[in-house]
Amino acid sequence: MACFIYINGYPGVGKFTVASALSKLIPRSRVFHNHLVIDPVAAMLDRDDADAYNDLRTTFRRHALDTIATHPALADKTFIFTDARESGPLGSEAAQNYKAAAEERGVPFISIVLHCDVDENVRRLGGRRCAKDGEGASNTKLTDDEILRKIREEETIFQFGDENEMCLDVTSLEPDHSAFLILQHVNAIHHRLDKDN
Repeated sequence: MACFIYINGYPGVGKFTVASALSKLIPRSRVFHNHLVIDPVAAMLDRDDADAYNDLRTTFRRHALDTIATHPALADKTFIFTDARESGPLGSEAAQNYKAAAEERGVPFISIVLHCDVDENVRRLGGRRCAKDGEGASNTKLTDDEILRKIREEETIFQFGDENEMCLDVTSLEPDHSAFLILQHVNAIHHRLDKDN
């Protein structure tokens, strides 16, 4: 059964790495990471012009989600999304776009919130600095420790708070193990939904 899996967490917590590992465990799944929206928008507009930047990013995201939700060729695909959304109005509205797309497609929406302790988060961010020099690395990924610490102090990661949501501390977990735990959670939801029908 196809579903939408929405992995949210602070920058550098390991969302893309876990999503990639998870996609190997779920047949006919695709990863749609947040930088597929961020990078093209950042190539056109600076974040200094916050209103224009956020408007274009919202338009871009909604168009992509509409395509994913309605295109017949994608009907049997599970999509694994990554995001870094805070609980403020802009962040919660953006997160709700993913849930609305799942409802439009008629598939379960499963929210996964990844978190780890600050020191581990900073260590993982350091790995990004090394990878950023590599081919294909995103230019917009956060690599500044101080900015990350400020984000973590000032922002709370958005949570849906519903029965399908899983909060997972990945501080001491390898990505493959995290992916396996998420898969178990997804399978339990599918089992419960099958039982209810």
